[in-house]
Amino acid sequence: MIVLDTSVIVDSLLPKLGERYKKANELLKKVKDQRVYAPKILKVELATILGRKKSTNLVRKFVDDLTSEINLISEVDLFDTAYEIAFLVKGRAVDIYFIATAKITNSILITNDKVMARNAKKVNIEAYYLIEEFDKAVDKIKELYVREN
Repeated sequence: MIVLDTSVIVDSLLPKLGERYKKANELLKKVKDQRVYAPKILKVELATILGRKKSTNLVRKFVDDLTSEINLISEVDLFDTAYEIAFLVKGRAVDIYFIATAKITNSILITNDKVMARNAKKVNIEAYYLIEEFDKAVDKIKELYVREN
């Protein structure tokens, strides 16, 4: 099972990012048939980031379509775990929700945020900083696919 950080999704939409864009896109293709989780706040992050450049209707449709393919975990289910993790890693609040999602779903975490990956590892989450650990992340995804099927 996999938790995808918002950074991977956003990077997959921006060709001008070059290698980040390529790696994010390739990764999204590889997780298509996997069980993917994210905290529900993913929708807010995507709406905020994408809404800066695109119309509300376009962003809403994109976010709704995308998140219909992701198992979203509500704050109610995440809060207690996120609260405890916050004391251990002292990271950004929104990052803690992604880390907590990985914790409660027993998932790996894939991100293009180096700090988030490092903080996840502090609480024994198997996390991959996609930019530097792309091959390792892909190998792990293949392993998970074999295990689940």
